[in-house]
Order: sequence, then structure tokens, then C-alpha cells
Amino acid sequence: QLVGTKWKALNMPERIIYTMEFASNEIKYNAKLYSYNAKLYSYNAKLYSYTADMLRKELNSSKSYYLSNSIPASFDKTKVGKVQKGSYIILYNKKLNCRGYYYIRTLTKDKLVLYHKRDYKDREDDEYTKYFERVK
Repeated sequence: QLVGTKWKALNMPERIIYTMEFASNEIKYNAKLYSYNAKLYSYNAKLYSYTADMLRKELNSSKSYYLSNSIPASFDKTKVGKVQKGSYIILYNKKLNCRGYYYIRTLTKDKLVLYHKRDYKDREDDEYTKYFERVK
């Protein structure tokens, strides 16, 4: 059962926190990019420094989805929010006006592993596996 769960991506660069949350009809994505902010100060003639995390950028997006036991040729909007069982998460990318998918390799109460292969070859990350830990 994915609806109502929130997952944090593992194996991300140190300063990026990426989450995905499943509602009944959409996946909400959130990415936060942090950076170090080094500060120097002096006290009693001694020089001290410290670092603090600064939120540099936050991105939010969402995609309609449904579950399926196979990869359909196109995205079927009538299944959004209705089909909640299957081994594929079928997504609709509004920006590119196309269907995408994740294959659910592992789903336990605290672990989610998704495999993705793009239908189009325009980026370096055409094929990848994402690992997540449950946060909600």
C-alpha cells in the first residue's frame, strides 16, 4: 500500500534531500538543496569558525499516477486514483506530455526500491534504480 506513505531517497549527494509522497491520485516530489555557510568569529582574542546548513533551493512538483501489472503504451487518465495494485507505477509527465514508469523492485514497510528506464534517450540518467527509506 503506497497511498499515504512518504519516502526519502538514499544515496543522494550529501547536500540534497529528496522525498516523494503518495496521495491517491498523485505523487508529490520535494527536493531541497543545502550548502555550507562558513562563519568566522573571534572571542577573547581566539578565532573560531562554525558551519551551518543553508537551504539554497527547494523544488516541488507532482505527477498523476496509477499502478499496473504491465507497462501500457500510453497513460490512461481514467485509472488515476482507482488502480492501487500492481508492480509498475505509471506516471504522467505534463511537461513532456508522455507516460513514464517505475518498476517496484522492493516494497516493505520501511524500504522502497524503484527501477526506471526512459522511453526516450536524451539524458544521461536513462536507466537507474532509486532506493528509499520510509519517513511516514
